[in-house]
Amino acid sequence: MAQKALRNDAELDRQHSLATRFATDLMTQPKAITEELLESLREFFTTEQLIELSLDVMKWNYQKVSVALGTDKEVRKGELSDLHFNEAGQWSFN
Repeated sequence: MAQKALRNDAELDRQHSLATRFATDLMTQPKAITEELLESLREFFTTEQLIELSLDVMKWNYQKVSVALGTDKEVRKGELSDLHFNEAGQWSFN
């Protein structure tokens, strides 16, 4: 996927800020995503990248319902588990 070139650190900070705002809004209040925000995001991201970001945010938030209901299961009882990614982007708990 082609990525648009960044010109300086200030733009990188703006890009991260916009992406974080988008992800937060998508997780907590999708109706808060404005056309203005989308236009700003398009300065840095292609449509394909915005779709990918949206799907990644949704993928990593699927567990919120089970956590809220208390039906989620611990990987190792009473312990935190490290999340690892391989070169293909697949995740596992090790």
